Amino acid sequence: MGIDESWLYPGMIVVLLIFAFMQWRENATKTMIFILFVLAYIIFSHETGHSLGELKEEAIESFDEAVGNSKYKQWVVTPALRGDEANRSVK
Repeated sequence: MGIDESWLYPGMIVVLLIFAFMQWRENATKTMIFILFVLAYIIFSHETGHSLGELKEEAIESFDEAVGNSKYKQWVVTPALRGDEANRSVK
């Protein structure tokens, strides 16, 4: 007897809207705004299928390419390059 997961997404939205309304009624605007940001992120990630981690990785890769630092990723990811290049960069 498992949980029906089809109600998880809309249920979470309703619960967060209730929490935001409760915070609004208590004049806790900072908490209400935080809850609304969380709600917006949940809706964004559900509708697009992308998370903030993926967007961050894309931004880092584009910055690295823009400054010509594509070797940095190979140096960090590839263990074979770590030994000699790491020792040379430290000395």
